[in-house]
Amino acid sequence: MKHWAGLFNVGLQLTKPGIIFGNLASVLGGYFLASNGHLAAPLPLLATLLGTALVIGCGCVLNNCVDRDIDRRMVRTCHRALAIRAITVPTAAMYAVALSACGFGLLWAGSNALSCLLALAGLIIYVGIYTCWLKRRSHWATLVGSLSGAMPPVIGYCAVAGSLDLTALMLIAVFCTWQMPHSHAITVMRHEDFRAARLPTLTLSQVNVEIQAYLLMFLACATLLGVVAQMSALYFCAVLGCAGYWWALAASAMRRANPARWARKVFGFSIVLVLVLDLSLAIAR
Repeated sequence: MKHWAGLFNVGLQLTKPGIIFGNLASVLGGYFLASNGHLAAPLPLLATLLGTALVIGCGCVLNNCVDRDIDRRMVRTCHRALAIRAITVPTAAMYAVALSACGFGLLWAGSNALSCLLALAGLIIYVGIYTCWLKRRSHWATLVGSLSGAMPPVIGYCAVAGSLDLTALMLIAVFCTWQMPHSHAITVMRHEDFRAARLPTLTLSQVNVEIQAYLLMFLACATLLGVVAQMSALYFCAVLGCAGYWWALAASAMRRANPARWARKVFGFSIVLVLVLDLSLAIAR
Protein backbone atom coordinates (compact mmCIF):
# COMPACT_ATOMS: atom_id res chain seq x y z
CA MET A 1 0.00 0.00 0.00
CA LYS A 2 2.83 2.38 0.86
CA HIS A 3 4.45 1.55 -2.48
CA TRP A 4 1.38 2.64 -4.44
CA ALA A 5 0.95 5.74 -2.29
CA GLY A 6 4.57 6.64 -3.00
CA LEU A 7 4.11 6.14 -6.75
CA PHE A 8 0.98 8.30 -6.70
CA ASN A 9 2.83 11.05 -4.86
CA VAL A 10 5.74 10.94 -7.33
CA GLY A 11 3.33 11.06 -10.28
CA LEU A 12 1.44 13.97 -8.77
CA GLN A 13 4.58 15.99 -8.00
CA LEU A 14 5.96 15.48 -11.51
CA THR A 15 2.92 17.31 -12.90
CA LYS A 16 3.56 20.37 -10.66
CA PRO A 17 -0.02 20.62 -9.29
CA GLY A 18 0.45 24.20 -8.10
CA ILE A 19 1.07 25.33 -11.68
CA ILE A 20 -1.92 23.31 -12.90
CA PHE A 21 -4.38 24.78 -10.39
CA GLY A 22 -3.15 28.31 -11.05
CA ASN A 23 -3.68 27.86 -14.78
CA LEU A 24 -7.12 26.31 -14.33
CA ALA A 25 -8.27 29.54 -12.66
CA SER A 26 -7.32 31.30 -15.90
CA VAL A 27 -9.17 28.69 -17.97
CA LEU A 28 -12.28 29.46 -15.92
CA GLY A 29 -11.80 33.19 -16.40
CA GLY A 30 -11.60 32.82 -20.18
CA TYR A 31 -14.49 30.35 -20.31
CA PHE A 32 -16.90 32.54 -18.36
CA LEU A 33 -15.75 35.65 -20.24
CA ALA A 34 -16.92 34.04 -23.49
CA SER A 35 -20.14 32.75 -21.94
CA ASN A 36 -20.99 36.07 -20.24
CA GLY A 37 -20.76 34.46 -16.82
CA HIS A 38 -23.29 31.73 -17.58
CA LEU A 39 -22.86 27.95 -17.49
CA ALA A 40 -25.31 26.35 -19.88
CA ALA A 41 -23.78 22.84 -19.91
CA PRO A 42 -21.28 21.62 -17.30
CA LEU A 43 -19.77 18.73 -19.30
CA PRO A 44 -17.92 20.87 -21.89
CA LEU A 45 -16.46 22.96 -19.06
CA LEU A 46 -15.34 19.86 -17.18
CA ALA A 47 -13.78 18.43 -20.34
CA THR A 48 -11.97 21.72 -20.99
CA LEU A 49 -10.68 21.94 -17.43
CA LEU A 50 -9.57 18.32 -17.14
CA GLY A 51 -8.16 18.19 -20.66
CA THR A 52 -6.14 21.37 -20.12
CA ALA A 53 -4.94 20.12 -16.73
CA LEU A 54 -3.67 16.87 -18.26
CA VAL A 55 -1.86 18.65 -21.11
CA ILE A 56 -0.22 21.07 -18.66
CA GLY A 57 0.74 18.08 -16.51
CA CYS A 58 2.31 16.44 -19.56
CA GLY A 59 4.37 19.58 -20.23
CA CYS A 60 5.55 19.72 -16.62
CA VAL A 61 6.60 16.06 -16.63
CA LEU A 62 8.58 16.55 -19.86
CA ASN A 63 10.12 19.70 -18.38
CA ASN A 64 11.26 17.62 -15.41
CA CYS A 65 12.79 15.08 -17.79
CA VAL A 66 14.76 17.65 -19.76
CA ASP A 67 15.80 19.79 -16.78
CA ARG A 68 16.80 17.03 -14.36
CA ASP A 69 20.49 18.04 -14.54
CA ILE A 70 19.59 21.68 -13.85
CA ASP A 71 17.29 20.66 -10.99
CA ARG A 72 20.16 18.83 -9.25
CA ARG A 73 22.13 22.09 -9.02
CA MET A 74 19.32 24.19 -7.55
CA VAL A 75 18.33 24.20 -3.88
CA ARG A 76 14.66 24.70 -4.71
CA THR A 77 14.46 21.73 -7.11
CA CYS A 78 17.19 19.29 -6.08
CA HIS A 79 14.66 16.98 -4.38
CA ARG A 80 12.46 16.48 -7.44
CA ALA A 81 11.81 12.86 -8.40
CA LEU A 82 13.88 12.83 -11.58
CA ALA A 83 16.68 14.82 -9.99
CA ILE A 84 17.12 12.20 -7.27
CA ARG A 85 16.43 9.32 -9.72
CA ALA A 86 13.31 8.16 -7.88
CA ILE A 87 11.82 7.43 -11.32
CA THR A 88 13.50 6.70 -14.65
CA VAL A 89 13.31 9.05 -17.62
CA PRO A 90 11.62 6.47 -19.92
CA THR A 91 8.93 5.82 -17.29
CA ALA A 92 8.32 9.56 -16.84
CA ALA A 93 8.20 10.06 -20.62
CA MET A 94 5.59 7.29 -21.01
CA TYR A 95 3.60 8.91 -18.20
CA ALA A 96 3.73 12.23 -20.08
CA VAL A 97 2.54 10.57 -23.29
CA ALA A 98 -0.42 9.02 -21.43
CA LEU A 99 -1.33 12.39 -19.89
CA SER A 100 -1.19 14.14 -23.26
CA ALA A 101 -3.25 11.45 -25.01
CA CYS A 102 -5.99 11.70 -22.38
CA GLY A 103 -5.82 15.50 -22.31
CA PHE A 104 -6.01 16.04 -26.07
CA GLY A 105 -8.69 13.38 -26.35
CA LEU A 106 -10.86 15.16 -23.80
CA LEU A 107 -10.37 18.56 -25.45
CA TRP A 108 -11.12 17.19 -28.91
CA ALA A 109 -14.21 15.24 -27.86
CA GLY A 110 -15.60 17.43 -25.08
CA SER A 111 -14.56 20.93 -26.15
CA ASN A 112 -13.62 21.73 -29.76
CA ALA A 113 -10.77 21.37 -32.24
CA LEU A 114 -9.57 24.96 -31.74
CA SER A 115 -9.08 24.52 -28.00
CA CYS A 116 -7.22 21.28 -28.70
CA LEU A 117 -4.92 23.03 -31.21
CA LEU A 118 -4.25 25.88 -28.78
CA ALA A 119 -3.28 23.38 -26.10
CA LEU A 120 -0.96 21.68 -28.58
CA ALA A 121 0.62 25.04 -29.47
CA GLY A 122 1.16 25.80 -25.79
CA LEU A 123 2.78 22.40 -25.23
CA ILE A 124 5.11 22.77 -28.23
CA ILE A 125 6.17 26.26 -27.16
CA TYR A 126 6.76 25.22 -23.54
CA VAL A 127 8.55 21.93 -24.09
CA GLY A 128 10.07 22.32 -27.53
CA ILE A 129 11.04 25.98 -27.81
CA TYR A 130 11.32 27.15 -24.20
CA THR A 131 12.62 24.07 -22.34
CA CYS A 132 14.64 22.25 -24.98
CA TRP A 133 16.01 25.17 -27.00
CA LEU A 134 16.06 28.61 -25.41
CA LYS A 135 16.15 28.17 -21.64
CA ARG A 136 19.86 27.35 -21.49
CA ARG A 137 20.83 29.74 -24.27
CA SER A 138 19.09 33.09 -23.82
CA HIS A 139 17.15 35.19 -21.34
CA TRP A 140 14.60 35.65 -24.16
CA ALA A 141 13.33 32.22 -23.16
CA THR A 142 11.18 33.97 -20.54
CA LEU A 143 9.32 35.95 -23.19
CA VAL A 144 8.81 32.91 -25.42
CA GLY A 145 7.64 30.86 -22.44
CA SER A 146 5.08 33.52 -21.59
CA LEU A 147 3.23 32.64 -24.81
CA SER A 148 2.70 29.14 -23.47
CA GLY A 149 1.58 30.55 -20.13
CA ALA A 150 -1.02 32.69 -21.93
CA MET A 151 -2.73 29.71 -23.57
CA PRO A 152 -5.00 28.50 -20.67
CA PRO A 153 -7.37 31.52 -20.63
CA VAL A 154 -7.51 31.46 -24.43
CA ILE A 155 -8.31 27.73 -24.40
CA GLY A 156 -11.17 28.45 -21.99
CA TYR A 157 -12.40 31.36 -24.10
CA CYS A 158 -12.24 29.50 -27.40
CA ALA A 159 -13.96 26.45 -25.89
CA VAL A 160 -17.07 28.65 -25.85
CA ALA A 161 -16.46 31.21 -28.60
CA GLY A 162 -15.12 28.69 -31.11
CA SER A 163 -12.95 31.30 -32.85
CA LEU A 164 -9.69 33.14 -32.27
CA ASP A 165 -11.15 36.66 -32.31
CA LEU A 166 -9.78 40.00 -31.11
CA THR A 167 -10.76 39.32 -27.50
CA ALA A 168 -8.80 36.04 -27.58
CA LEU A 169 -5.75 37.84 -28.98
CA MET A 170 -6.01 40.49 -26.26
CA LEU A 171 -6.13 37.72 -23.64
CA ILE A 172 -2.80 36.47 -25.00
CA ALA A 173 -1.32 39.96 -24.77
CA VAL A 174 -2.62 40.51 -21.22
CA PHE A 175 -1.38 37.21 -19.82
CA CYS A 176 1.99 37.47 -21.60
CA THR A 177 2.65 40.92 -20.17
CA TRP A 178 1.50 39.75 -16.72
CA GLN A 179 3.83 36.78 -16.78
CA MET A 180 7.00 38.75 -17.56
CA PRO A 181 7.19 40.72 -14.25
CA HIS A 182 6.05 37.58 -12.43
CA SER A 183 8.89 35.52 -13.95
CA HIS A 184 11.54 38.24 -13.60
CA ALA A 185 10.72 38.52 -9.90
CA ILE A 186 11.42 34.79 -9.56
CA THR A 187 14.87 35.21 -11.13
CA VAL A 188 15.73 37.86 -8.54
CA MET A 189 14.37 35.73 -5.69
CA ARG A 190 16.27 32.66 -6.92
CA HIS A 191 19.36 34.40 -8.25
CA GLU A 192 21.79 31.99 -6.57
CA ASP A 193 19.89 28.97 -7.85
CA PHE A 194 19.89 30.30 -11.40
CA ARG A 195 23.61 31.05 -11.19
CA ALA A 196 24.34 27.55 -9.84
CA ALA A 197 22.36 26.07 -12.73
CA ARG A 198 24.29 28.29 -15.17
CA LEU A 199 21.11 29.70 -16.70
CA PRO A 200 21.28 33.04 -18.55
CA THR A 201 19.68 35.88 -16.59
CA LEU A 202 19.46 39.66 -16.72
CA THR A 203 21.29 41.97 -14.36
CA LEU A 204 19.29 43.54 -11.52
CA SER A 205 19.18 46.91 -13.29
CA GLN A 206 17.91 45.25 -16.48
CA VAL A 207 15.27 43.37 -14.48
CA ASN A 208 14.12 46.64 -12.90
CA VAL A 209 13.66 48.25 -16.31
CA GLU A 210 11.92 45.25 -17.85
CA ILE A 211 9.53 44.71 -14.94
CA GLN A 212 8.35 48.31 -15.03
CA ALA A 213 8.11 48.32 -18.83
CA TYR A 214 6.06 45.13 -18.94
CA LEU A 215 3.84 46.39 -16.12
CA LEU A 216 2.99 49.46 -18.17
CA MET A 217 2.29 47.22 -21.16
CA PHE A 218 0.08 45.07 -18.93
CA LEU A 219 -1.89 48.15 -17.89
CA ALA A 220 -2.35 49.15 -21.54
CA CYS A 221 -3.31 45.63 -22.68
CA ALA A 222 -5.71 45.09 -19.76
CA THR A 223 -7.40 48.39 -20.59
CA LEU A 224 -7.74 47.45 -24.26
CA LEU A 225 -9.11 44.03 -23.33
CA GLY A 226 -11.73 45.73 -21.17
CA VAL A 227 -12.76 47.96 -24.06
CA VAL A 228 -12.76 45.19 -26.69
CA ALA A 229 -14.69 42.75 -24.48
CA GLN A 230 -17.03 45.52 -23.23
CA MET A 231 -16.26 44.84 -19.59
CA SER A 232 -18.11 46.58 -16.79
CA ALA A 233 -16.77 49.27 -14.49
CA LEU A 234 -16.09 46.56 -11.89
CA TYR A 235 -13.43 45.05 -14.17
CA PHE A 236 -11.67 48.36 -14.74
CA CYS A 237 -11.72 49.28 -11.04
CA ALA A 238 -10.52 45.88 -9.83
CA VAL A 239 -7.91 45.00 -12.45
CA LEU A 240 -6.51 48.42 -13.19
CA GLY A 241 -6.54 49.38 -9.51
CA CYS A 242 -4.54 46.28 -8.60
CA ALA A 243 -2.24 46.73 -11.59
CA GLY A 244 -1.56 50.33 -10.58
CA TYR A 245 -0.58 49.19 -7.09
CA TRP A 246 1.61 46.45 -8.60
CA TRP A 247 3.43 49.01 -10.72
CA ALA A 248 3.92 51.32 -7.72
CA LEU A 249 5.31 48.39 -5.75
CA ALA A 250 7.70 47.52 -8.59
CA ALA A 251 8.86 51.13 -8.87
CA SER A 252 9.45 51.56 -5.12
CA ALA A 253 12.86 52.36 -3.67
CA MET A 254 12.95 48.90 -2.11
CA ARG A 255 14.15 47.50 -5.46
CA ARG A 256 17.59 48.99 -4.74
CA ALA A 257 17.63 48.84 -0.94
CA ASN A 258 16.56 45.19 -0.60
CA PRO A 259 16.18 43.45 -4.01
CA ALA A 260 15.27 40.02 -2.61
CA ARG A 261 12.47 41.38 -0.39
CA TRP A 262 11.28 43.61 -3.23
CA ALA A 263 11.14 40.64 -5.62
CA ARG A 264 9.15 38.58 -3.14
CA LYS A 265 6.59 41.36 -2.82
CA VAL A 266 6.35 41.83 -6.60
CA PHE A 267 5.98 38.07 -7.07
CA GLY A 268 3.46 37.68 -4.25
CA PHE A 269 1.23 40.46 -5.52
CA SER A 270 1.41 39.07 -9.07
CA ILE A 271 -0.48 36.02 -7.77
CA VAL A 272 -3.11 38.24 -6.16
CA LEU A 273 -3.46 40.25 -9.36
CA VAL A 274 -3.91 37.27 -11.69
CA LEU A 275 -6.59 35.82 -9.39
CA VAL A 276 -8.39 39.18 -9.38
CA LEU A 277 -8.03 39.27 -13.17
CA ASP A 278 -9.46 35.75 -13.58
CA LEU A 279 -12.39 36.53 -11.28
CA SER A 280 -13.08 39.83 -13.02
CA LEU A 281 -13.10 38.14 -16.44
CA ALA A 282 -15.63 35.65 -15.14
CA ILE A 283 -18.10 38.04 -13.51
CA ALA A 284 -17.54 41.59 -14.70
CA ARG A 285 -19.01 41.68 -18.18
